[in-house]
Formats: sequence, structure tokens, C-alpha cells
Amino acid sequence: MALSDVDLTVNLYLEGDKFFDLLKAAIRDWQGGWGHERERAAYALELYQRSLTILRDHLEKVRTRAEGGFFTAEDQRILDRTQEKLAYWEKKLAEITNPKTAAVKN
Repeated sequence: MALSDVDLTVNLYLEGDKFFDLLKAAIRDWQGGWGHERERAAYALELYQRSLTILRDHLEKVRTRAEGGFFTAEDQRILDRTQEKLAYWEKKLAEITNPKTAAVKN
């Protein structure tokens, strides 16, 4: 077994809410702490951003497939729900990375 064989997979549709919530909490809790805590927050932020990119790319592929005619009502429901989740987590990212936005909303 090689170290490169040790991977973790997170299903962003089924587990994304918990995953993003954990990352959001880590970023908020550690961004102003000790050096090693700030490093953890930076890593959590990187994971958060990469995950949003993956979700965004997936939605684009699904939309392209839909335009080709391979689409059902259930597919549309899943696409809409995933789009809503993406928008929600992008908004949360903006809140935790821009303290001025968060201060205005509180």
C-alpha cells in the first residue's frame, strides 16, 4: 500500500452540509488563534474552496447533459437542490472570509 492510496471521499450531495459546516466552524474558530491554528484554518478554507469548485463543476456538467436531452424531472429536482446548496455555502464562505459582511448582518 502506498501513501497515495489513502484517500478520503466525501459525497457533497449527501454529506456536504455537515462537511461544509465543519469546515466553516474550523475556519471561524482557528483563524485568529495561534500559528498552528491559523494554518489549520487556512487548510480548512482551501478544502472549502476546492469543494465548492468541485460542486460548481459538477453542476455545469449536469446542465450540459440536460441540454443534450438526458434529463428527468427527478434530475431537475436534484439539480435545483444542489444549486441552492451551492449558493448557500458560497454565501457562508463570503461571510467567514469577509468580517465586515458578517458584522453588518449580526
